[in-house]
Amino acid sequence: MIESANLLQPRPVNVHSIVEACIMRMGTVLIALATASLFPVAIAAQTGAVTASARAGIDAGNQAWIDGVKAGDVTPIIATYTVHAVDCGPTGECIEGRPQIEQHMKAQLAKRGRARTATVGSWGSSQQGNFVYEWGQAEATFGGGTTVVDKYLTVWQKQPDGSWKIFRNMAIPDR
Repeated sequence: MIESANLLQPRPVNVHSIVEACIMRMGTVLIALATASLFPVAIAAQTGAVTASARAGIDAGNQAWIDGVKAGDVTPIIATYTVHAVDCGPTGECIEGRPQIEQHMKAQLAKRGRARTATVGSWGSSQQGNFVYEWGQAEATFGGGTTVVDKYLTVWQKQPDGSWKIFRNMAIPDR
């Protein structure tokens, strides 16, 4: 009977531990809800069908990059950028403005030379009004065997004349 009586006796409760446990559970629930809320956004972003004219413009722009690096000439590449474009490398450095992007590309080609091979693989795209978000991988092998492989995310913008140009371009780092 004494043991039963001990069960009925009030025990000290660590309120701080209970509050911490509740906060941690709430935090986990909030993180799960926030993550789950992103899925519809991601699905909606992938459902923006790209018009035929946008796809043709983007394909032509990607081909201009291939032709330019193989010829060692930035002229066709730079023509695919808007005047106020931003181009970011895989380490996070960004260059703003077509003239500055052109200067950077010329320096890169001067250092590497023309590419022996070059490819662009578009993995996906989504159009939202006058913008198309495209992602994929670009690869070029230069003289001396140097190969550059960059995953990218490019935002193409429809121009007043109906053409499509690069508004923002970002090489995605591997790590």
